[in-house]
Amino acid sequence: MSKPLPETLRKLEELKSKQSSEYTRKRDALAAEAKARQERILARSKQYAAELVQKEKELIENRSQAAAQGGFFVPAEAKVAFVLRIRGINGMAPQSRKILQLLRLRQKHNAVFVRLNKATIEMLKRVEPYIAYGYPSPAAVRNLIQKRGYANLNGQRIPLTTNEVVQAALGQLGIESVEDLAHEIYTCGPNFSAASHFLWPFKMNTPTGGFRRIRRHYVEGGDYGNREHLIDDLINRML
Repeated sequence: MSKPLPETLRKLEELKSKQSSEYTRKRDALAAEAKARQERILARSKQYAAELVQKEKELIENRSQAAAQGGFFVPAEAKVAFVLRIRGINGMAPQSRKILQLLRLRQKHNAVFVRLNKATIEMLKRVEPYIAYGYPSPAAVRNLIQKRGYANLNGQRIPLTTNEVVQAALGQLGIESVEDLAHEIYTCGPNFSAASHFLWPFKMNTPTGGFRRIRRHYVEGGDYGNREHLIDDLINRML
């Protein structure tokens, strides 16, 4: 017949059992939470894809209807611009330098997403000789974030290798993944400012084939200024 455990040992065994049960409970809860989050992310990704398909269909229909009536369809004005600095500081006026700093474009080939409004459009016009910009497609936004995106966490440049980095910083805003982040950017969502500043300014490569004439406007065969929806080509050449 085995002897009963001393009181101290018995209490120790009970504590170990309790701690083990608590650990198991927390582990299972975390696993369930992670699974639910992954399911939400997947569902939203499918929703975003469906929204883009529907938007493209509506655009085609609107153009067809306008053409049938002998007119032209004018799409809504862009809400977001991809802005790339293409020149250094030589000969730059102090005001232009200050604007580029406000835009977080401190170095050549730095790039950011900017919400377009009266104030920011005026800022872009003032520094136009030093930047190339335009209105990126959803696919271009996604590729940029996936291939060249880094997070700005407490002043540190952190690679966006997992959704956990996004979730930890922006989860409270409903942005839990890279797909959520890209969607918030290209739709200019209510949390655009938080999403765009979460992203460290992109450090782009020199474009394949190089620039043509950075001191001449794009519409004159150069590089600076507004490329509108043709910005995707430059983005792809610099990824």
